[in-house]
Amino acid sequence: MSDPYSNLASEEEAIQARIADAMEARCLDPAQIAIRQEYLGNLELPEGAYAVEFGSGTGHVTRDLITIAGAARALGIEPSPIMVQRAKQNFAAMPEISFETGDAKQTGLADASVDLVLMHTLLCHVPGPQDVIREAFRVLKPGGLLAICDGDYDTATTQIADFDPLDQIVRFMINQNVTNLWIMRQIADMLVSTGFDLDRRRGHGYVAESDATYFLTVIDRGADRMVETGVLFPATGEALKAEASKRVAESKFFGFMSYVSQVAQKPAAE
Repeated sequence: MSDPYSNLASEEEAIQARIADAMEARCLDPAQIAIRQEYLGNLELPEGAYAVEFGSGTGHVTRDLITIAGAARALGIEPSPIMVQRAKQNFAAMPEISFETGDAKQTGLADASVDLVLMHTLLCHVPGPQDVIREAFRVLKPGGLLAICDGDYDTATTQIADFDPLDQIVRFMINQNVTNLWIMRQIADMLVSTGFDLDRRRGHGYVAESDATYFLTVIDRGADRMVETGVLFPATGEALKAEASKRVAESKFFGFMSYVSQVAQKPAAE
């Protein structure tokens, strides 16, 4: 199975809706919010700044462009109509935010029209990420900022002992749903070759907290996919999902993954 996020709009509506549910669970996770605050909280934007998120999902991170980064207006561009509809419903009370269906490689935005472009957990799913970076460079004003954050997916784990079966589900899920596990280890060269000046790079450790809502969605979807592909019998898949929920209830669950953020700047005009 190829990464469904890489061409999400072509997936069945039920798959898009399930991914939207998982995305919202992740966006609302306090530890995930803290990561976004860390890398968006100190950006220096001009007064009245216009910011755009490429791959805006259900809109929660687009809102951060206003509430954390300090932009005056924000636009979310997302290929999935289901995601766009949900984002519009989520943030109908915020007229300074808008959402539209579109392609991060060809946004249709005017040259040099944007102060900040954000790509949050987007590029790991994109075949040909350099095309998206070039599009960001095109639409940014001279001196404009690009903020990228993505998982360092090779670090994802729920392992608490040797041969932990839950960890195998996480690894299977990542293999099925991520195009490039190492995008943030490669990103600096892509940015420099496009013409960006590199700014700060940070690592962010994400540990599942309290009810581990997001990590449980990963395990549930991974177990279901293993059943669909014949790796597991249905009863085994349900038992492993129950094991994960039991670990959470008994405070024995562990889930961890590293994220990396990179800020870059389009050189100011001479």
